[in-house]
Amino acid sequence: MPQTPSPPLSIRLEDPQRVPEHDPYRLARIRFGAANRSDPTCPDTLDLALPPLAPNAPVEVWRATEPVHGGFRDGVGYTCTQQVLFGWMHLDEDRFGDDLAAAAEHAYARLLAFHREMGFPALLRVWNYFPRLHERHHGLDRYQNFCLGRHRALERIPLEEGDLPAATAIGTRAPGVLIYFLAGREPGRQIENPRQVSAFHYPARYGPRSPSFSRATLRHWSGGPHLYISGTASIVGHETCHDEVSAQLREILANLKAVMRATGEPPLAAPEAGPERLSLLKAYVRHAADAQWVQAGLEAALDPVPPLLLLRGDVCREDLLVEIEGLYA
Repeated sequence: MPQTPSPPLSIRLEDPQRVPEHDPYRLARIRFGAANRSDPTCPDTLDLALPPLAPNAPVEVWRATEPVHGGFRDGVGYTCTQQVLFGWMHLDEDRFGDDLAAAAEHAYARLLAFHREMGFPALLRVWNYFPRLHERHHGLDRYQNFCLGRHRALERIPLEEGDLPAATAIGTRAPGVLIYFLAGREPGRQIENPRQVSAFHYPARYGPRSPSFSRATLRHWSGGPHLYISGTASIVGHETCHDEVSAQLREILANLKAVMRATGEPPLAAPEAGPERLSLLKAYVRHAADAQWVQAGLEAALDPVPPLLLLRGDVCREDLLVEIEGLYA
């Protein structure tokens, strides 16, 4: 019998003591702590200023099924195989004064050009990390300024609403804008949440330009599907729901399930399927003291709880206490 091929990459949480310093099949090694750092000699390794909220925090490892090559080009670090591209940029905001919109526009313009130049035109998933999300400049908070700059860069491509990737944007406690992404040769399918308004169509009260991302991206690789779920919060329609962390968590789990059902594909869309079927959960918690309630709530609701990473990070709205992203692979 011929063997079923494996997808071109896996994303797992691993014990840092067992992750080798060098691995010819590694696309990315993402570590979590107190600083944003990138190593100019090591394009597969990033350190994010997101402190873990549980002991013995794992490392996020992306591993390919074929040897990886990588390097740096005009400020972008990258690793790739014949099928997938991991890329990132670590930007010093001081170059742009207090204009985060200009910094975000610059970073996205470069990254969007880069993945196309490399021959991977399909942007599948993006992560955005920067400090002081709710500090106000020019009448907007920094998250709104970031969305404004990102939107300007996307307009120039132009990237249509149906092409927008899944994304996360979280506030760190260290300087610097750090953005990383996954791109492929062929596009995935954008998935929206029927319980929520598309982020692209949020009312103007959330900012002069929309947060430009999809709720998830479904990509069918040769060895099976991957579902990349964006950072998901306690939002129904476009309104924040609840002011207490356990209630927000219950709404998040309902939203995750709705996104899975919206794929229309088994086993994700099976009536009994829920977030316990996901391969990885990453929870960003605004207040460190709430981590115990998030952990307990997940353990009560999911059997089993998927591999979980609890991190201290600011969420895009000041009234949101927790946000969770997911992966099905």
